[in-house]
Amino acid sequence: MNLIKKGFLMLGMLVAGLPGSLMGQSAYELTFQGILAGIDGEGIGNESFLLKVQIRTDPADEVLYEFTSDVHTDEEGWFGFTISNISEFMMKVDGSWKPILLRMEFLPGDQTSWIEKGNDFLVTYTLKPSESSEHLFQMTRMEGSDLEVYSEEHLHAFRDLYPFAYLTGGFLITDTPPIDQQSVTDLQIWLTPDPEDEEEAASRGVKGGFPVGGYRKKK
Repeated sequence: MNLIKKGFLMLGMLVAGLPGSLMGQSAYELTFQGILAGIDGEGIGNESFLLKVQIRTDPADEVLYEFTSDVHTDEEGWFGFTISNISEFMMKVDGSWKPILLRMEFLPGDQTSWIEKGNDFLVTYTLKPSESSEHLFQMTRMEGSDLEVYSEEHLHAFRDLYPFAYLTGGFLITDTPPIDQQSVTDLQIWLTPDPEDEEEAASRGVKGGFPVGGYRKKK
């Protein structure tokens, strides 16, 4: 066997021998949904601001990924973003998971009315492996309180039980991207339930407060 063939054979054996090798792992997608609301709970619709999102290592705080986007809320105050391969920043070579920080910075501009220009608004969450056998992930706010989590096959949903001033938010994570619109709608219902929404969710079956059956796996 020549050295080139031997080298390829050794490389193949090394990759095949890695437990939980990245070649065999799914790419997880993360979607955030947030609603801006005033002091009386009314949605702040048709509002513009600059949103800067970073993924950082925890605890070293090295920036792994970032983007900045012009955001315009819809008529009800909703906005969101998606990170298509969040697992790229979370997964170790051996297939285990490591924690990351999600840093969201709201930067008001000249057209922003819900907050004055210069009063930047910072929100930080930690996404990490769950210590519970019931869930794969858990999320924690910047001051340490846990988000409520709901898990089913291929889907993990997180709800912030203690909304920040002006902002109520939540996340979806799946290993079968893309996340469909019905799942996003279910997350929004879960974040801001009212009696009619809860009845609709109950008709599809409710487990842990998240409307089961709203998530539909893409073929």
